[in-house]
Amino acid sequence: MIKTVSVCLTTILIVLFLVNSNDLLAAQKKIKIVTPPEAPPIASGYKSRMGINGQMRSQTHQGIDIIGKDGQPIISVAPGIVLESTIEKCWGPTIAIDHGNDFNGEKIIALYGHLGEMLVSAGDKVQRGQLIGRLGNNQYDFKCIFKIRHLHFQIGREYTTNKNGWGSGYFLKDWNNGRNPHYYWSDGEGLITCYRDGVKYREGSITYPVPCE
Repeated sequence: MIKTVSVCLTTILIVLFLVNSNDLLAAQKKIKIVTPPEAPPIASGYKSRMGINGQMRSQTHQGIDIIGKDGQPIISVAPGIVLESTIEKCWGPTIAIDHGNDFNGEKIIALYGHLGEMLVSAGDKVQRGQLIGRLGNNQYDFKCIFKIRHLHFQIGREYTTNKNGWGSGYFLKDWNNGRNPHYYWSDGEGLITCYRDGVKYREGSITYPVPCE
């Protein structure tokens, strides 16, 4: 009996190791990023250890940061349903949207963090490219914005209604396992895709959360 239990535990540990190893390899996969010249650049990338303020992070970045002007429009990356629009104590005004499943059938829960103005509410249906918020002049009001006005965009799989966490942990169970947005661009992996009116985009894909000029 003891031997059987030991074998089962060993098997479980091996499976967990392989799953975690696969996740790590996926996170470390190098993707060539192509940014259209008209797209506002990413100031701090996915898995970067350098913060938006030029200081080292305590952990790797779980999303992407895009600097913008006061009033910078923020748009939905895909059709979806707003889960909440909340002023979180560290992140400030943040919108969480369920964008359905990606092209592999896995959930996309997107966080649009550090906003100045939120233009949608829980339960609202949104369309790709729809204006959902704007950046503001509150970069000194919330610690996690680090005095630099910007959008933090992050993708998770599991939304949480347990509000004991803070920052992205206030919205996501898997807050510390953010998915790489560069896998999901409509034009293809690593090809940042600007939203354009009248264009048909691949189902389960995303477009840039900031309008391109």
